[in-house]
Amino acid sequence: FRNVTGVQTCALPIFIAICLPAMALAHHGTGASYDLSKLVTVKGVITKFAWANPHSQLYFDVTDEKGNVEHWSAEMNAPGNLERAGYTRRGMLDLMKAGSEVTVSGFRSKAGSPVMVFSKAVLADGREFKTANGPGAVDEGK
Repeated sequence: FRNVTGVQTCALPIFIAICLPAMALAHHGTGASYDLSKLVTVKGVITKFAWANPHSQLYFDVTDEKGNVEHWSAEMNAPGNLERAGYTRRGMLDLMKAGSEVTVSGFRSKAGSPVMVFSKAVLADGREFKTANGPGAVDEGK
């Protein structure tokens, strides 16, 4: 810090003030990445659930009528949001076990890739998990 000038000292806070909000807005571009006007539902088998920041992820394989397997992923709430909604890491890992049959609803990637922002999962035994809030939340009264 010995060679830092007054100009450099002032430049850092200005840089931070400009760049951080821009990065935050860039990250939360769900409407730019996903078609929020079309809810899609697919049935498959869970391959992995990842409790991770910035968003938890559900990975599952969907088999079409010809036997072709498509690897899907669903972007879910952040772990902090899941905890505030009453879920724990252990509880989510138990609920979203690899090998479990699942029907997943969400909003698919605009690029057409097998990626969605998560809205709801229904397991074969009837247990449901819905997104706590955010772009995947759906008013089911519609």
